[in-house]
Amino acid sequence: MPLLASPAERPDLDRTGQARPWYGPAFVALLVAVLIITTPMSSPMSGLWGSAWAGSVGAGWLVMLMLARASVVAGVVLARRRTAWATALVAWPFLFSPVIGFFEWAWWLALLCVAVLAAVDGPRRALLPFGCTLAVAIGYCLTRVPAMLPIGPVTATSPNSDDVWISLVIYVLASSAAVAIAVAIGMMRRSKMQSVVAAADSNRAREVATIAGERARLARDLHDVVAHHISLVAVRAESAPFMHPQLGEAARTVLADIARDARGALDELRHVLVVLQRTEEQADTGRSPQPGADGIAKLVDDARAAGQDVHLTWSGERHVAAAQGYVMFRAIQEALTNARRHAPGSAVDVVVTVTDAAVTVRICNPVDPQATSHDPGNGLVGMRERVEALGGDLQVDNHDGTFRVVVDLPIAPAADGAVGETLELR
Repeated sequence: MPLLASPAERPDLDRTGQARPWYGPAFVALLVAVLIITTPMSSPMSGLWGSAWAGSVGAGWLVMLMLARASVVAGVVLARRRTAWATALVAWPFLFSPVIGFFEWAWWLALLCVAVLAAVDGPRRALLPFGCTLAVAIGYCLTRVPAMLPIGPVTATSPNSDDVWISLVIYVLASSAAVAIAVAIGMMRRSKMQSVVAAADSNRAREVATIAGERARLARDLHDVVAHHISLVAVRAESAPFMHPQLGEAARTVLADIARDARGALDELRHVLVVLQRTEEQADTGRSPQPGADGIAKLVDDARAAGQDVHLTWSGERHVAAAQGYVMFRAIQEALTNARRHAPGSAVDVVVTVTDAAVTVRICNPVDPQATSHDPGNGLVGMRERVEALGGDLQVDNHDGTFRVVVDLPIAPAADGAVGETLELR
């Protein structure tokens, strides 16, 4: 058996699983109690009791009426949490009306209040108390049993009047209108609550989508960075025996194993990065500074130190905005990594042209003319998304034995002067 019941199984909970408020029924019960207190108690000597009961019941009428009054007030308090019990607590005093010859009008009002309060939570919950309310109203109008009010006993119509149906229609319409208004109020409250919940769900979905996008961006950036450095390890391990001929056979074997493992890591890197693309929530742990255009020279120097033949030509202003500089750095990094993976030993030409309106990065390296185009992978896909995010254009082609990557990025006009001279960095 489950320890916790669902909202549908807990009448003290609303449809959202929250406890039904008690202060509304308590306030209504207070008003009913005030009406009951101001209503005079009838006695066997008042003429409303049958003469046969006047002597046998005696003073017991007081205990019964006090118990009935307390039961009615308690029933109103329980109207929203235990509707069926509330209806029973308010309705049972009417069973004595045929015997004692009257009832208190506050009892009927309490029964109507139970129906109204229950209707706020849904029309089905109000069916039982509303049906009892109509039954008592019909009996009151048709039997002309007096109802006790603060002003004394009152009947639905005068003894010689034929306006019974008018009174009946008034009671039925008034009761129905009160319950209908309560149902409408409840529907509006639930609709508003659903709108709030839907808005919260929408915000949550946007947050999850944002996190997912950040994870995907992080995965692409990590692919660029990690693959770049692993490829450097592989190239250095492969070139070390040629750069240091004095190495022994054991060292050459270890370096060959390192190179093989590094290239295997490059192949498996994609599968590892899938973990970073999950969409669950994760706390923000901060971000490290992003590389820019000023880091391109060091990037090229590192590639040369690893044995890669790279020629960098920079034409124009050296200072580039952070967003464009970051995309330039990642594009060159990915192109150098691809050259080491798919065309090891080939020369790579990197040409950067910066003008007042745009920056162009062109990376070319020879490849085997018989080789087919390879899978671009996450690196070039991420490069394209970053370029297009800045309104730029990325072209990747393999023509006449030359693999070419061209990045065009629009930039705002520089605030401080002219285009610089062409520099050859060898």
